Amino acid sequence: MTTASSHEHRAPPIAILVNGPSSSGKSTLCRVLHNRLTDLADGDPEAAFARVAFDDLVVLISDKLFPISYVALQGSDLSRLSSRAPHDGRAAWEYVDESHAEGKHGGSPRLRLVLNPHGQRLLKGVHRSWGAHLQLGSNLIIDHFIQDAEWYDDVIAVLHQSRARIFTVGVHCSVAELERREAFRGDGKVEGRPLGLARRSDELCHTHPLVYDVTVQTDVENTDQSVDRIIAALKA
Repeated sequence: MTTASSHEHRAPPIAILVNGPSSSGKSTLCRVLHNRLTDLADGDPEAAFARVAFDDLVVLISDKLFPISYVALQGSDLSRLSSRAPHDGRAAWEYVDESHAEGKHGGSPRLRLVLNPHGQRLLKGVHRSWGAHLQLGSNLIIDHFIQDAEWYDDVIAVLHQSRARIFTVGVHCSVAELERREAFRGDGKVEGRPLGLARRSDELCHTHPLVYDVTVQTDVENTDQSVDRIIAALKA
């Protein structure tokens, strides 16, 4: 029988925060990690993990508020969109060319994802929903793309407020491999990405004061090897 005392002595939930640039293989890594941790939990509800992601934000946004550049990449009907012209403020997000900005790679194109006020509020709400799950005692794998300092400040504050154990994973990949993967993602589905997002996001995602418990290099080791190292570090 579950008692109030047993709840008081439960270990805090775990938040595995996985951060890296677009096209670095985070989603594949998180799916495999999720499966492995589920196997290790062996049906124990206190050890089970749920998987959440930055990309869950897209599910909350009406497809009429997608940007023209994104919908054009998919070859879909532009006439359905609320946006009348690129960067008119009507789309929930846009891709802004920052090819002339300073960065470790330089080059062109280099695109930054920019949220409008509606998108910014939704992202903050997504972060807070993760905090609510943690406060209820659920363990989370968080597949994130911490591009901006404001996003970093917000998600870290939410995780600390939840009093969860925070375990951080940095995902790295060579820019050549990032761009090779990015070029194959324009498949007409939600996974499509415009060229240049990987290069610019790789310049931005690891600039925050986030100390990783483990880092993985997805163009050097395979997914199972990365997951093995994450689980070993998590148990240490």
